Amino acid sequence: MRDERKGFFSAVLTWVAAVLIGTVLMTGVAALTDGGTAEAAGYAVTVKTCVIQGTNVTVLVSASKVPASDDGLYHLYAEDVYGSGVTGTEVASAAAGKNAQFAFALGKNTAGSNLYKKFVVAVKKGGVLTQVSAAAYITNPEACATHTTTRMTVGKKGILPAATMLDTNDLQTLGIHQCTYNLPVGSLCQSTGGTIAYQYNGKTYYFSKAIVGQYDTLVPKLNNKGIQITLVVLNNLTGDPTLIHPLSRDSVTANYYAFNTAEQAGVEKLEAVASFMAQRYSGNGHGTVDNWVIGNEVNARADWNYMSAVDVNTFAAEYAKAIRIFYNGIKSENGNARVYISVDQQWGKASNPALYYGSKSFLDVFNSIMRTEGNIDWHVAVHPYDVPLYDPIPWSSSSRVQHNQNTAYITMQNIDVLTDYLCQKNLLAPNGQVRSVICSEQGYTSLQGENIQAAAVAYGYLQAMANQHIDGFILSRELDDAGEIAQGLANGIVNLNGTHKLAYDYYMNIDGANAAQYAAAAAATIGVSDMSQILTVR
Repeated sequence: MRDERKGFFSAVLTWVAAVLIGTVLMTGVAALTDGGTAEAAGYAVTVKTCVIQGTNVTVLVSASKVPASDDGLYHLYAEDVYGSGVTGTEVASAAAGKNAQFAFALGKNTAGSNLYKKFVVAVKKGGVLTQVSAAAYITNPEACATHTTTRMTVGKKGILPAATMLDTNDLQTLGIHQCTYNLPVGSLCQSTGGTIAYQYNGKTYYFSKAIVGQYDTLVPKLNNKGIQITLVVLNNLTGDPTLIHPLSRDSVTANYYAFNTAEQAGVEKLEAVASFMAQRYSGNGHGTVDNWVIGNEVNARADWNYMSAVDVNTFAAEYAKAIRIFYNGIKSENGNARVYISVDQQWGKASNPALYYGSKSFLDVFNSIMRTEGNIDWHVAVHPYDVPLYDPIPWSSSSRVQHNQNTAYITMQNIDVLTDYLCQKNLLAPNGQVRSVICSEQGYTSLQGENIQAAAVAYGYLQAMANQHIDGFILSRELDDAGEIAQGLANGIVNLNGTHKLAYDYYMNIDGANAAQYAAAAAATIGVSDMSQILTVR
């Protein structure tokens, strides 16, 4: 484990052990075949909108110059996410002109569904179909949502809860507003403890009754405590390689793997997973999940979203396809749910470029792809841990943590760097608003003193409260973990024996009637007269 990154990912549930799969060879995966802005700019036809209207999809296009064709027509093709060039099925045609409109059936939850497709315009030249537009996806899947439920937005204070403490009153005592939990899709798609059948797009899928049952208990239990839930969707390795990307099947052991966006079976199963989970946890008797984080620290390619060594363009393009799948699947069930991408604290550079990408370079490419193929309302979940991880002093000066876009790392000290970056015009959501940020995992060890940990927790929370673009501050764990303690990371606010650390007291009171007293105590530990001296307001 290198100092700059954690060698763990907080988990509450114990999952089925991973079984290595054999090597699967792949001749290649096209990167940015349709999505790069440079290539998109070279096409004569531009897709202006691609939206659901009632039970149909409407696509509007314009042309800088009407391309020559054999028949005077534009042909619109619906392709799978892994398609390139002019493939798939022709869904509509229109007279070639400066402007044109297509309309065709959405076909939600049918064998001919167009919900997840990307669309390209082609013309016939010399009897051969020629692509004349970049690919574009539907940008408003929420328009066909049938289980939309009100979001439970009550506050920013969050934590990863201890499974053994869920039946206590600790979360209410602490005043917790948000909790995260992990969802390993490999385990979900196994037959552990029997299965639940789910009919989707003309096929039947089976999900583990035992795994689903855990969430059926967990989600309403937390909702009933007034807590908003974020599920982190992880691609864990099992004996079935279907969900694992072909470029991730080289027998390298990693924590989690890139989603299979390159093959029909994998894509269709991911679509079913997204629809099933979003439908089940949208106020239908099993509670509500408001936020879905797709993957974990995906820019850390070698550890948390494993794919064999590829350039950042290829990597981001495959992840963008996964986001499209989950976004359309989730939002088409619950229009109020939010879908987040996940990055770590590496920003201006990667600590090891052979293994990781800096978050900024990754986001630059990812955003370019998403804007070219149809801007949607994705958001950012970041892990602004200190550097190194066992340093519990986020307010200390460091050449690696600066308040500018060239900073090597982002911690709670300079979290404004991320939110300032997202304020740029070309990073805004489709509605013109700054995308939501949740600090979905960060923590501070108590091994260098409980007073320092307590001050760090208070400081981090107050930084989040001072930034209008941050919608959640979620501590990495409630209860210490013995394995992490061995690595120098006692990040829980409760000891293994169940006793409360000083940080528990601070976190409980930092936003209550005695908030000023606890803020002053934190300031004294830090060495300033007032916390406002070191907070960055945004």
